[in-house]
Amino acid sequence: MSHVPPHRWADALAGRLDDAEQRAIERHAASCVACARSRDRVRRASDSFVAIKNQPPPELPWDSVRARIHWSVSTERKERIKLETAPKPRRWLAHAALGLAAAGAFAYAFVADPLPSSEVALAPRVDQPTTPERVVTPPVPVAPTPLAGLVNRATGEVMIDGIRTTDLFARRLVAGTVIATGDGRIDVQFGDASAFALAPRSMLELRRFDADGIELVVEGTVDIEVAPRASHQTFIVRAGERVVEVRGTQFRVQHDKTATTVACRHGLVAVRDRHGHVEVGAARRVELAADHAVAPERMRPLSVDEVNELAQATPMTLPMFDHISLDALLQGSAPLEIATVGRRDVRVDGVELGLAPMRVRVLPGRHTVEAADHAGRFRRAGWVDVAVPTAGSKPARLEVPAEPPPTRNVSARRKQLQTGVDKARLARCVRSIAKSGLTGTYVQIEIAVDPQGAVGFLNVIDTDLPSTTANCVREVLADVRFGAGDAATWRERIDL
Repeated sequence: MSHVPPHRWADALAGRLDDAEQRAIERHAASCVACARSRDRVRRASDSFVAIKNQPPPELPWDSVRARIHWSVSTERKERIKLETAPKPRRWLAHAALGLAAAGAFAYAFVADPLPSSEVALAPRVDQPTTPERVVTPPVPVAPTPLAGLVNRATGEVMIDGIRTTDLFARRLVAGTVIATGDGRIDVQFGDASAFALAPRSMLELRRFDADGIELVVEGTVDIEVAPRASHQTFIVRAGERVVEVRGTQFRVQHDKTATTVACRHGLVAVRDRHGHVEVGAARRVELAADHAVAPERMRPLSVDEVNELAQATPMTLPMFDHISLDALLQGSAPLEIATVGRRDVRVDGVELGLAPMRVRVLPGRHTVEAADHAGRFRRAGWVDVAVPTAGSKPARLEVPAEPPPTRNVSARRKQLQTGVDKARLARCVRSIAKSGLTGTYVQIEIAVDPQGAVGFLNVIDTDLPSTTANCVREVLADVRFGAGDAATWRERIDL
């Protein structure tokens, strides 16, 4: 069991936990020094609140106020007596003193015996200068920055907002978007190391999608990787009545009408409903039936195969996502379509991407594609040049041929290829680069010939030539004529 958070000890002291959870955390504290120390600290704080509550309220110093008023009046009375007993000054000083004394007497008489309300109403009104009140304008709340997700990988049937779309890689997925999959899968990135992948036959709603909070609603299976979040940022996944909250982790949520399962590869996720709360740590999972409350006893460790499965399901991310703007990323990347016969594992530039056929976001340039054979070994299927996308341009596409059946004897077909090549045409293809001093080049091909001598496929799988020169060489090789004989599939390196 993981450490008990302090707020759970406060709930326990307040009697808000059921007996089973109360006993569970007490048993944990008996063997965990850190949790026992946390429990004692919360108990001392709770006792202090009770002591403060029982303290009597402070008394206001009304007697002190009355004494200060009495002292002020008495001082004014003494000053008036002193003026009356002082020696008479000169005439003009006497008049001034008399006026001051009369004013003081009038003020004292007014304080001692104020005018009736009717006389006060007839008294002249003297307007006092007033200081204008300062109007404090409350700060205008700033709306959080909205987020947008981009599709990095897609296979099979995918719908956005109920529509099958062909421009997946040109769209921004924002708050309110609903993604649904048939037999396909889609990977969406929304941060430098944050992405989610929706599994086949699943649906995901981006209910909230901004810099302060992300809220996803899932039906089916979703794999999520989230970079560490700040204290004011929230990330939750709603699976029916259950809520999964994270700070930074990789995990999977599976939800249907019968059960909800949350599996965590690394980090920590919290699962709760109105009946309970549980924290799922690294390499652990909790499976909850639809009619079962969230409880710690439903948790168990993941097997090695389950951990590897979560690792393979990690959503695809591009490392430069946060370093350039979304507009620049959309304009500076392009989709690459990899077509295969059947479902085959593929790699692009040495990175395993899963089962093809698929579409994947790549940067412009030349990319090497490899496909796995029946034994699981990756073999080069070819290379493809991906250009910067323009209006109306078609996405780059590479067709991976079907895995050829094993051929025992290819010597006759190889000899036919070597003798049937038009060497003069090959020389013309490489003449321009030979003049520039580039020699010792090569082209490696994969070719299949049927019993009638027809070429099934011919792919350039490796070369150090420019693309235009390599295409010229391929056209020369494709014109070789084979006679009837055994079917054969082989790879050939041709040095130029």
